[in-house]
Amino acid sequence: MRVKRSLTIFILALLLILPAAAGAAAQAKYYFSWEEGGSGGGTALLKNGVTFVPLTHVVDDLSWDSSGKRAQFDGWNKSFAVRVGSLTVMLDGEIVKLEGAPFLFEKMLYVPARFVVYALGGGNLTWDARTKTVKADHLKTFKKYDFVHEGLKYTVEGKSGIVNVTDSKGVQREFARLGTSIKESLSFTAERTPGGLTVFRWADFYGEPHLNNQFFTLVVKDGKVIQQASVHYWNRLETNVTKLGSQLLLIDGKTLRIIEDGTGTLLETIDLVKLGGEADKYFVEYFAEDVFLLRANSNGILNLVDRDTGSVTILYKELLDAKHQEYVAYNDTPYRGDMLKFIKREGDLLYFKNEFPYDKDNNTYSISVAD
Repeated sequence: MRVKRSLTIFILALLLILPAAAGAAAQAKYYFSWEEGGSGGGTALLKNGVTFVPLTHVVDDLSWDSSGKRAQFDGWNKSFAVRVGSLTVMLDGEIVKLEGAPFLFEKMLYVPARFVVYALGGGNLTWDARTKTVKADHLKTFKKYDFVHEGLKYTVEGKSGIVNVTDSKGVQREFARLGTSIKESLSFTAERTPGGLTVFRWADFYGEPHLNNQFFTLVVKDGKVIQQASVHYWNRLETNVTKLGSQLLLIDGKTLRIIEDGTGTLLETIDLVKLGGEADKYFVEYFAEDVFLLRANSNGILNLVDRDTGSVTILYKELLDAKHQEYVAYNDTPYRGDMLKFIKREGDLLYFKNEFPYDKDNNTYSISVAD
């Protein structure tokens, strides 16, 4: 059994790296860094010559059985199960031995550091005697995200952004490639269109304090992706429109594509960068046959675009008084740009509210889009 032999060799080769501690557990520290970026550490424990680290903190998404004694990790092409008090674990379908039995301490599961580093594909396991710290680098998260829709399981691999689908018989195939890694969390929605297409949407909000917003849209027909788009925004977050009547709108920040429902045929592509005039990512907050609302992520200015002529109207200059115009021109808190929010359309009039943050503005503003 190759995994078992490899683990044994790994442990023997590193046998002299970590210090021994007899009897009761003594406190130390651990510090791990990750192949996909980031690092962290905390308290480690030395017990009977073995250094233990809190698996509960090192990996996400541990699942426990009903007894509260067996913890399971299921990642992308990686799995292991650890039982409290047992000197054997199941790693990728193989039974391997541990140098020390896992235990619970202050509601955390402690597992030998050598096993954790090995199981997560890490390297350079060292012991810093001066600081009493066990260190390792290039650990992998094996992060994945599972979603179920209409009896099928969709699994997104965090590092690559590859999406696999598994049917009721357990047969798996590649479904799509999102084109980038998933940085933190991932939410999922699915919608069946009147024309029989399915639209999948994933959202990844990451960073501190979640200033990065990443969105993925897939249009699916008969189980196959026929159109897709992704976009990343920073700091400012607005809601893009997704439909024009029965037609679907796909926005990647640079272009807007109009897709025919039912067939998935591309009907039109609109160059948002050309209309906006800046090399930026754009929001489209309203879209109609004659006009649409366009806002650049960075400068945050809401513009009205005439679809026939391509002319662009800077709305805050048409709607707001001098004080509020000055705010738009110079503010950068919470982000640059205006606070105009589209409310509704009645005939040829578009209505807006100004969500100016520093005094109450109860006015409703309107602009005509008539020729």
